[in-house]
Amino acid sequence: MQDTFQLIVSDLLESEGGFAHRSRKADPGGPTNFGITQRTLSAWRGQSVSVQEVRSLERAEAVDIFRAQYWDAVKGDKMPSGLDYALFDFAVNSGPARAVKTLQSILGVAVDGLAGVETLGALKTHNLGDLVSKLSAERLRFMKRLKNWPYNKNGWTRRVRDVQQRSLELIKSPASAVQTLRVRDSVVPDGAAKARGEETSAMSTWWTPEGVSKAGVLISGMSGMLAGSGPLQWAFVFALVVAAGIGGYLMLQKERMA
Repeated sequence: MQDTFQLIVSDLLESEGGFAHRSRKADPGGPTNFGITQRTLSAWRGQSVSVQEVRSLERAEAVDIFRAQYWDAVKGDKMPSGLDYALFDFAVNSGPARAVKTLQSILGVAVDGLAGVETLGALKTHNLGDLVSKLSAERLRFMKRLKNWPYNKNGWTRRVRDVQQRSLELIKSPASAVQTLRVRDSVVPDGAAKARGEETSAMSTWWTPEGVSKAGVLISGMSGMLAGSGPLQWAFVFALVVAAGIGGYLMLQKERMA
């Protein structure tokens, strides 16, 4: 709805925090301020900007970028109250196209990343509370597949759950939600990292501390087997390699479910 943007943009800016320049592994967005990345600011201004220019970004310009690049991109003014906030925050964190595609998948309409007539029309036949809950669940599920999930899982989880709760409050009573949005603590900075990175593979899971430890045990076992020769030893080695692959997959699934 049109009124929602002004209602929640200040809260969103607090959630995103001020200037941050974390490692690319933790935040693929690079240098950010108010959640606006260096790349986004460069595109907005039509020229390359420096890290210092990102640091000097004014709040008013950040609000203009949020409205034009994210709110308008997901048709925030035309979305029902509550769902508009959940979709908007998703868009800021992971991109408008992904946010809209996720919603379209839930609605069962054509998935093209554009919130058009078909998408908006389908909203009328769905319960808004259910949509917000499903969108939040799918958003978190997507985050768990990202390579930078281990660095941001606590902050992202809090952020998604907080936005879900506030969105449900907006559905019930937009007027009373104004007070709720203003008095709640903002999400901690580690929830502001961009959730747009590459998805985690089973192989990369072995490079976590837990994976390295288990790999050491595996290598030790293989070296012992290779001390001998013959088909029996090689059969054991093959079994260990298969177990390693399965172990990596199970570790990945465990991490995603955390």
